[in-house]
Amino acid sequence: MSETFYVDLVIDPTQREAFGALLRDHAEGTLAEEVGCLRFDFFVDPRDPNHYAVFETYADAAAVDAHVSSARFLRFDSANQPMITNKRIHSVGEEIDVSEIVK
Repeated sequence: MSETFYVDLVIDPTQREAFGALLRDHAEGTLAEEVGCLRFDFFVDPRDPNHYAVFETYADAAAVDAHVSSARFLRFDSANQPMITNKRIHSVGEEIDVSEIVK
């Protein structure tokens, strides 16, 4: 079963540009190098450019473990520590078919 995470981030305004570049590089590299990473999207809140939403989906728990122990992730995590002022990680449950509910 796939594993999906929503990460809610608030970035230090003085680090916003550097963080954006770092996250973009991390997302692209993760998708290119990790076959277990199925999706890696991020969005900037248009009302608050210091607020990011990150969505990641991995094939299974083993793919998550491979990601968080990868050299790429460890470098990214170390580099972004001083840039982030608030971080919340949410595990997202399985997808619900709403096709019969929403018309």
